[in-house]
Amino acid sequence: MGKNGSGKLNIFILLFFLSGNASPITEPQYMVLLPFLIHTDSPEKICVQLTHLNESVMLNAAIEYQGENRSLIDDVVLEKDVFTCIPFTIPKSRSQSTVTFITVTVKGETLQFRNRKSVLVKNSESLVFVQTDKPVYKPGQTVLFRIVSLDENFHPLNEVLPLVYIEPHTVLTISLWSHYLQDPKKNRLYQWSRAELKEGLIQLSFNLTTEPIQGTYSVVAQKASGKTIQHPFSVEEYGNCCSNFSFLAAIPVGA
Repeated sequence: MGKNGSGKLNIFILLFFLSGNASPITEPQYMVLLPFLIHTDSPEKICVQLTHLNESVMLNAAIEYQGENRSLIDDVVLEKDVFTCIPFTIPKSRSQSTVTFITVTVKGETLQFRNRKSVLVKNSESLVFVQTDKPVYKPGQTVLFRIVSLDENFHPLNEVLPLVYIEPHTVLTISLWSHYLQDPKKNRLYQWSRAELKEGLIQLSFNLTTEPIQGTYSVVAQKASGKTIQHPFSVEEYGNCCSNFSFLAAIPVGA
């Protein structure tokens, strides 16, 4: 069983196992380290230290997940002392978070140990950002926007967003499988089906009509979890700011 450098673990479960009657100095000792909180679709590690072994043993660790046992470690240990870390990843859970169990077994000719501990499995939550190419648009212009998805380590993350849409700030519209745009009068302008972010990015655009309803809109990205991320923009006739004003000049009598 090879020795690997240990990665940084945030929260540990420490399991110390002693087999019984020998001196504590020479007694075989076992220690297992793993995060108490395990994120799905994210690299995790389980680390094992075995010391003062006087025989070869079979080391096994498995997680009970989604109705089956998933093996994390299944190896024969021949060394007297060993420390190793094994990376593993588990897929998304059907629920946002769930409590499950990890079982560790050490078995040799005379040494035997089995322990079962609970851990919390939680679906990873990506970081999603929305950006338009500018904050204010004129009628007839093209609105360009991008959506970026990053994992907890700020690496690009492939993700499918069930819904991306545009809405006025006062309107909340929910749909699971379409993407659409609405003006401040709740008129739907455009729609897309399932936005797929490749290498953490998707770029979308649409054309404003020459006479759109002016006002403030939001680009809204809805995640599979139901959470939404919003980014505002405005549609204004900012080039004709004085066209709706009239002026009256009063001339004094006798001037």
